[in-house]
Amino acid sequence: MSGGWTTPIIVKLMPPREPQPSGKIIEVSLASDLSALPMLAQAIQEFGTAHALSLDLQSRLNLVLDELVTNSVCYALPDIPEPELRLRLFVDQGSVVAQLEDNGAAYNPFEEAPEPDTSLGLAERPVGGLGIFFVRKLTDSSIYERIDERNRITLKNGIGGQASDE
Repeated sequence: MSGGWTTPIIVKLMPPREPQPSGKIIEVSLASDLSALPMLAQAIQEFGTAHALSLDLQSRLNLVLDELVTNSVCYALPDIPEPELRLRLFVDQGSVVAQLEDNGAAYNPFEEAPEPDTSLGLAERPVGGLGIFFVRKLTDSSIYERIDERNRITLKNGIGGQASDE
C-alpha cells in the first residue's frame, strides 16, 4: 500500500452463546428458606405439563432441583443480607434445561462436595455428597459457573430418554 488510509478492523468479543429456548420459559424467584420447595414442585409440574414431559422426567427434575435448592437455602444463603434464589426452566434442542442461581458465596458442589462412599451402609456414611451424587446420576449434564457474583448450576436432560447411568 502506498500512503493510503487503511480501514481499521474492529474486533468485538461476544459473550458465550446462551441457549436459545424454545417454547414456554418458566422463571421463578424462590424464597430463601425451605418454604420454596412446594413452589419449586409446582413450577416443575406446570413446565412439565406445558411441554408434555414424562412423569419420570418431571420426578427426576423435582428430585435434583429439590436437593440443589435445599443446599442453597441451608448452606449458601443463611448469612447473605439480601438472599436471592432463582430458577429458570426451558427447552433447548430437545433437552430440558434447568438453571438455578443464588447470590451466596462461590461454591462448586461438583468439585467441592465430598464423594460419597456408596459401598457403606447409610448409618456408616458421613454426611455430605450423596445429594450431588444423585444430581450427577439423574441428569445428562450438570455444570457450575460463577457469573456476576452468582452461583449458577445448569442441568440438562434429554426429553426422550433416561439420564445416563455412567
